[in-house]
Amino acid sequence: MTTTPTIHVHASAEGGIFANAYLIETERGVVAVDATLTVSESRAFRARLDALGKPLLAALVTHAHPDHVAGLANLVGSSGAPVLATAAVAQLIRESEEPKRAQWGALFGDEWVPTWTYPNHLVQDREEVTFDGVAYRVHELGAGGDCDANALWVMASEPRAAFVGDLAFSGTHSYLADGHILAWLANLERVRPILAGVSTLYPGHGAPGSLALLEAQRDYLLTYCGAVRDVAEGGRPLGERAKQELTARMERYLPAAPLTFMIALSADAVADEIFGS
Repeated sequence: MTTTPTIHVHASAEGGIFANAYLIETERGVVAVDATLTVSESRAFRARLDALGKPLLAALVTHAHPDHVAGLANLVGSSGAPVLATAAVAQLIRESEEPKRAQWGALFGDEWVPTWTYPNHLVQDREEVTFDGVAYRVHELGAGGDCDANALWVMASEPRAAFVGDLAFSGTHSYLADGHILAWLANLERVRPILAGVSTLYPGHGAPGSLALLEAQRDYLLTYCGAVRDVAEGGRPLGERAKQELTARMERYLPAAPLTFMIALSADAVADEIFGS
């Protein structure tokens, strides 16, 4: 008999880059979607799971960025719960652990999760898996979210919901430093029939929302690209003054939104795509 799930949102604080992770609670257990970045946040996420008093049935992974996968180590622990991802996402997690540690480890210090837990159950595009009577279907997106490998997970039963990772940010600035902006825009259109009938999108950052999050993300990407084109004046990498102007423009576009550091961080990658690397 299918049980009606309850979806719990774990929204990280600023130190965890405001990343979301989710616990889907049913009668006999819990399915997690993504994890968190830091040691503290991943322990807090695990504590929320423990407070439900039910076993972890599985963890589903949307993409390979550390703020969504590093915390799997503390979430899964020795539970033996399967960690599910597409082959592309799983491979990128393995390939990126050491480079990401080299890039960010010193900044986070003891908060950096020292050893990651990798996906151990690979799923194919449109494959459906069921836990405690609730079916989840994965959709492979490839490059074209904020990562080089992206997938989304759609619940096939009520409440109709989709966990979209960083395909759509909600009320925050977006990480665009991995490029693939054209593919990202294409994926925002590509997923519309996939998400038909879905009532709520659960993003990797920011509050859950309706399908309008897709339009908002498209508009953000187009606005950002237009701003880069204006301030770059054909030159790249962008100078400090150009990045300051870009940041000011995007802050006016999305006032009071967090993650402003991502605006300048992403500038050169987007300029390379616009002007040709």
